[in-house]
Amino acid sequence: MAKQSIQHDDDIKYDRYGRMQYHPDYHAKHGTPWLNSDQNYLIENYEKDGPESVSFELERTIHTVMAKAYQLRKDGIMPPAKPVGQRISHRRVRSLNSESCND
Repeated sequence: MAKQSIQHDDDIKYDRYGRMQYHPDYHAKHGTPWLNSDQNYLIENYEKDGPESVSFELERTIHTVMAKAYQLRKDGIMPPAKPVGQRISHRRVRSLNSESCND
């Protein structure tokens, strides 16, 4: 399956799931090692705020934040995800300010 991306103003690209792809203005820590404080922030706020909000706070891509959360859960450092019916649903930030895109 070919990778699809949607482009909006300011050269910000989104993947087909609505996740922002790497942009140097928003992801300054991209490719740098994780600090303990960043990891602790992820563990404490991932379920409460959602991966997109945490990604902006940590200045990393949403995909990187989600992958790190998966790895921490797999290693037993982060608590497992809640069952589907008990999860908090988080809206994508771009959907609040832009029109929905038809793929």
